[in-house]
Amino acid sequence: MSRIGVGGFATVWLYHDEELDSPVAVKALADNWAQRADVRERFLEEGRILRRADADHVVRVYDIGETDDGTPYFVMTYADRGTVADLLAKGTPSVEETVRLVGQAGLGISVLHRLGVVHRDVKPQNLLLQSVGDGETRLLVADLGVAKALLHASGITQVVGTPAYMAPEQAWPGAGVDTRADVHALAAVAYQLFTGRQAREGGLGDLMAARMPQPPTVYTELPLALNDVLLKGLHPEREKRWPDVDSFVHALEGAATGRPVHLNHAWPVTVREPEPGRWSGMRGWRLGVLAVVVLMVAFLAGYLAMSGLQG
Repeated sequence: MSRIGVGGFATVWLYHDEELDSPVAVKALADNWAQRADVRERFLEEGRILRRADADHVVRVYDIGETDDGTPYFVMTYADRGTVADLLAKGTPSVEETVRLVGQAGLGISVLHRLGVVHRDVKPQNLLLQSVGDGETRLLVADLGVAKALLHASGITQVVGTPAYMAPEQAWPGAGVDTRADVHALAAVAYQLFTGRQAREGGLGDLMAARMPQPPTVYTELPLALNDVLLKGLHPEREKRWPDVDSFVHALEGAATGRPVHLNHAWPVTVREPEPGRWSGMRGWRLGVLAVVVLMVAFLAGYLAMSGLQG
């Protein structure tokens, strides 16, 4: 047994499951929260959601229970290759590898969205990497951002998340969060994988007045089409982002491979249809001008003709 992760609400341990004959990760609620019935229930609900997801790109839960001293825990997939954050510490991957990783993350997040769950805390540290044979690596979405729910249950009014990846609306308590917050976070992860830079810096105060980041091609050589796709995902106004994770991933793949990418439905332009009466008036005005021009040309032609005869 060894500790492989620790946070304010839970600790993750590495065990060897004798029955499965494989390593597993065990996530246990921190002692200072284990005595709160409401917090315990929210913690265990994360395990139940992951169990219901049962998808290749979401961390799987194999068991759930309590220790002898009453500490709740759940047993889940062990990611033997660390996290995307560990990968970034070694440098930026290729465009092809980045698209593959973001695509796998999108598959996992989409499963959660279909279950009615908004992750709220998508970031490199919560995207795990697992070896699957033949040198291949599989990405697993983990940690459903329950810290926000835990703080809410405790009565503490605090916004939880990582500003570099959070959607601006997450910085406003009571503003409401939907799946487009996860679109923003995944776009921020993709931005960092492509450029080696975070899309935004600063704290929550800066996030409240968030602006568009620099196009990624400012920092590295990339297909130009990726600029529009990534910046659209990172738009401060959620109505102007990609409507869902699947749309973002599909556009990202297209921009990286040269396939046409359609942006029209996410950069809304208000087009007002002219009223029938107004259109009729404009049309009549144009016809009137045309008639005057014709008359002037006819007059000039007649005048020139008469001048020629007199000469």
